[in-house]
Amino acid sequence: MKKVLHLLNYLGNGGTETYIYSLAKKLHNKTCKFYLAYSEDGIGRKMFEDMDIELIHLDMKGPFDINAAKKLKRICKELSIDVVHTHFLRENYISIISKLLGNRPKLINTRHMLLENSKGVILTNKLLTRFDDAIIAVSSSVKNQLLEEGIPEKRIELVYNGIDISEWESPFELTFRKEYNMPEDMLIITSVSRFTEEKGHEFLLDSIDLFKTYTENNKIGEKKFKFVLVGDGVLLESMRKKSYELGINDDVIFTGFRRDIKNILKSSDIFVSHSKSEAFGISILEAIAAKLPVITTDSGGTIEIINHTYDDGILIDYGDKEALARSIINLINEEELRNSYSSKALELVKQKFDLDKIAQSTYNLYLD
Repeated sequence: MKKVLHLLNYLGNGGTETYIYSLAKKLHNKTCKFYLAYSEDGIGRKMFEDMDIELIHLDMKGPFDINAAKKLKRICKELSIDVVHTHFLRENYISIISKLLGNRPKLINTRHMLLENSKGVILTNKLLTRFDDAIIAVSSSVKNQLLEEGIPEKRIELVYNGIDISEWESPFELTFRKEYNMPEDMLIITSVSRFTEEKGHEFLLDSIDLFKTYTENNKIGEKKFKFVLVGDGVLLESMRKKSYELGINDDVIFTGFRRDIKNILKSSDIFVSHSKSEAFGISILEAIAAKLPVITTDSGGTIEIINHTYDDGILIDYGDKEALARSIINLINEEELRNSYSSKALELVKQKFDLDKIAQSTYNLYLD
């Protein structure tokens, strides 16, 4: 059984934590034993504790923290770690420094982000990532960015994020509508993402404002609706304030951080992904697993899930408020179209983004 130490600066509740958790469901205590070393505690701790993954505190003050690299080496020796799997630049650099200091485990780095790096970071990456045994790109868009930054193709492995559809098919009691006193005939349009700049919540709220203008012109008849924005983050309060400024606060529910994502999505009717930049989009896979039609921006890896070729959802340009508003109206008015998009997308996810296949591909990298 391979011993794999995941290195993560902050125990949050974002896509990276979901990625590790998903791998653990398929590999931990089966073909691998997972450990997780972290620097800052957070709300993501519980989901790893529930899986009986040993959590180890490792203070990481920055990407070139020599003391953290030395401590990492000691941890790996004490636990007989075979693989160190990192997820962001800081942790990756520390693991590489640890390797240069004599640490022996294989180094795997997953690139989760699709952000434009500075020239200095690009140059440092080219120099240091030579010591990674493999770099996982979670989408073709991420792989292309790595290639553009000068990372050799032989070092890059394309392994998509995945989802276990079977976990979404078992019936359970839905309580979300009752919690917020929303009737069954009310259409719920949902978003799940951290409130950070790259996620584009301001664009979404502006689009909702335009959508409201259209509804006042009787574009959706007597249909009732509510927008549900799930997540927390540094911009949550400013976006809540903006909803009041726009006069749409009665139409929008800000739930904050929630653990019952399945309950919320299965209670919804339409899903919107509104990111400015998205490496892939685990939340989109979750929405599809919940059998929701998806509207998403052309923001990177999202086009590998929703696109015109598959005809499995609606793809719009980021910032096009009219396109987003009108797309929501179309889906509200066209139940048959909603069903068509959701069924096509579900078939694609089963074929291309099945978690068993993704976990096996990752495990193969641990072995090679």
